[in-house]
Formats: sequence, C-alpha cells, structure tokens
Amino acid sequence: MIALNILAVSIGIGLFFTLLLSTSFGLAAGGLVVPGYMALQLMSPLSVMVTLFAAFATFLIVRMVSSYVVIYGRRQTIIMILTGYLIAGLLDMFLGSLVAWADLEMIGTPGDAEAQVAQLESGFMMAVMETSIIGYIIPGLIAIWFDRQGVLQTLCGLAVTAVLVRLALIVIMPDALMAYEANQAMQMPGW
Repeated sequence: MIALNILAVSIGIGLFFTLLLSTSFGLAAGGLVVPGYMALQLMSPLSVMVTLFAAFATFLIVRMVSSYVVIYGRRQTIIMILTGYLIAGLLDMFLGSLVAWADLEMIGTPGDAEAQVAQLESGFMMAVMETSIIGYIIPGLIAIWFDRQGVLQTLCGLAVTAVLVRLALIVIMPDALMAYEANQAMQMPGW
C-alpha cells in the first residue's frame, strides 16, 4: 500500500474544495493551502483561534500602515505575509513562555506538589499548552483575503472549506488522520 502524506492529501483536497467554493459562490477560503492546514487542526480550536487572531492582527496592522504609506499589489502581499510571519513568531514565543512558566511553577515551590499537578493537568492549562500557531505564513495568507474580500466572507469560506476537507479526510483516510493526530499529541511543547 502506498503511504500518503496526510498534509499533502489535505492540501490537495483543500484545493479542490476551494475551487468548488470560488466557482460556485465567488468566495475564497483564505488562500489556496489554508483550508488543508486548518482541516488538520480543527480538533485544536485554540490553535485555530490563535491563528485567526494573528491573521486579524496582521490585517489591522497592515491596514493601519497603509493609511500612511502607499501599499498595493505585490508589496502589500509581501508585507501581509511578513507581518503575519512576525506576529506568528511572537505568539509562538508567548505560548512557549507560558509552557515554560507552567513547568517552572510545577517545580518552583516544594509545598503542595499534588495541587500543582492538578492545576497543571486542568483542562484549560492542558489546552493552552497544546496550542500553537498553525504555520507561520498562514496568518498572512488569511489576512490577504481579509483585505480582498472582507473578514466575514473569508471566515465563512474558510470554515466551510476546512470542514469539508476534514470530512473528506475522515472518509478517505481515517487511519492516517488518527495517526497524524496521535503524533501531534505526542509532540506537545514543553513535555
């Protein structure tokens, strides 16, 4: 049996559904590769929210800068991707420092170790520790489409396309999807 890279398959299915959505409704899904990446992370809603926050912050920053400097065309695309890259890096560093802080809190005081472990294993803290930005260029790609077609339209197109890609992956290759998610869970930062 041929071993397929689930990310490549996800991006390919995302391209198909993006084409279908854009020809049927005239909506873009936030970039050609974005639905594939988002579909693989739908089980981590905090990661999706952090990525969308980074995209929206990128959109606002570039929009603010463009009121003072002429930004259009390729220059705007590059500035959006670069700004998204920088914001993603900053958020990644912030999330990494949260994980480091939680680790230090755990070993910091010799007092009530059981309470510290219970705090660390709380659902929210575990969700925060598992959160990461989805790709460094994804926020910039989404921000480009926020600017081109509007925030709500892009979010709706992205949500529909990512869910369709996820459903297709569940139908086509459920074992590979489960293996991918298990691998992602094993690579939790800070552990």
